[in-house]
Amino acid sequence: MIKAATKIELHYFLRDETHTMNAFVRNECEKELLTIIKEVILSLDIEVDIESEAFKEGGLKEIWKFLGNNGVQLTLIITVFGLVLSRVPVENKELVKLQMENLELDNELKRQELKKIKNEIRSEEELTDDIVERVLEILDKDYKIIWHKSNFYKKLNFYPKVTKLTTQRLNERNEPLEKERTVERRQFGNFILRSNTFPPNIDEEALIDIISPVLKKGNFNWKGFYKGDIINFEMNDQTFKNSVLNKEIEFINGTAIKCVLHQNRKIDETGLVKVVQNKVITVIEIITGDNYVATEQGKKHKRDKDLKNDQLKLDF
Repeated sequence: MIKAATKIELHYFLRDETHTMNAFVRNECEKELLTIIKEVILSLDIEVDIESEAFKEGGLKEIWKFLGNNGVQLTLIITVFGLVLSRVPVENKELVKLQMENLELDNELKRQELKKIKNEIRSEEELTDDIVERVLEILDKDYKIIWHKSNFYKKLNFYPKVTKLTTQRLNERNEPLEKERTVERRQFGNFILRSNTFPPNIDEEALIDIISPVLKKGNFNWKGFYKGDIINFEMNDQTFKNSVLNKEIEFINGTAIKCVLHQNRKIDETGLVKVVQNKVITVIEIITGDNYVATEQGKKHKRDKDLKNDQLKLDF
């Protein structure tokens, strides 16, 4: 059973035993921490308010008090947040494919699993280390939490005055409920992401209604309508481009293509995933009204794909 907590203490240890910290750095760090807490709260679907208590000296200590109707759920949030912030990764992480594919689907599955876990704890006795670990296994793959945690430690890493950070759960009387969890300065880099680039999103059968084709030589972007949005995209199918330049393909109102579309993505500073580049790799079909014409490169793409799938079946 995990002891009931209502507060968490964050302790910045400072060089020369001073008690002051650059206000801009501290406020930026606090912003990242509150974003992490917000994501934890939203993921667990728990109503919580947070109050900041007066600062204490001894380096620089701040205490956040969590307010809500369910004490067990508050303890869960405080415990999970402290571990998310202080559990040092084994190695530097990239935004790996496992974390980034099918983000909306993953988020929905994540919320369903967390809701199931939350409903399992109705009393303090039912809040165990195993429950906390199950929640952490899910949240450790949450790209928003990973991103904002990286930003937090990146800011601390660039501020040499902080020598280490500790977190500690407290009760209502500000009494510690556990030994401090410590992250030393040399460990800050383990939390920092080395890239903000996602693996590309690949749509093998993307349908794009052509708005503006490129009818002359040059590296110009095409414009089309894809999944309800207007997009600019590079046409990297050279065979198709040559056919267009040779006037072998006529574009009329309603002309569309089925194609292999690569979308390069990055996370911006707010943690939002954005498409930064669209590339059509292979045009599979040209669609004009009810007329569907398969391209030679599209047929080859299908043959290669079928061959690869057959090979995978043989391997098993």
